[in-house]
Amino acid sequence: MALQNHLQVAKLSKQPSSDKNDASIVIHGIQLDSYGRCLHYHTNNDIVALKCAQCHQYFACYQCHDAIMSHEFMPAKPEDKSVLCGVCHHIMNYQDYSQNSCPNCHHAFNPRCALHHEIYFES
Repeated sequence: MALQNHLQVAKLSKQPSSDKNDASIVIHGIQLDSYGRCLHYHTNNDIVALKCAQCHQYFACYQCHDAIMSHEFMPAKPEDKSVLCGVCHHIMNYQDYSQNSCPNCHHAFNPRCALHHEIYFES
């Protein structure tokens, strides 16, 4: 694990709103709040968790992933449901996510996340 000891690694369980099974989803990250915001991204609109295509786990951001895991964050296919809203726990694909707000609760996403498109999604 690449994580330094002084950082607080957190796991936040979320019940997905778009999935009918009883399993909750865990958001991994460093210094998470109740909406999945982390040490690296913590504005009001930094509320999405993204799934790594290699380990199939949700992370607050790629930097949290890379600090915690022993492999680099791998982007998901755009059609995969790889984005989780930290407010309402709705799971969505890239097309839904790219509308810049949650299709379920309508909370806005950080528009600057588009700068990291190639990290989170395959082209």
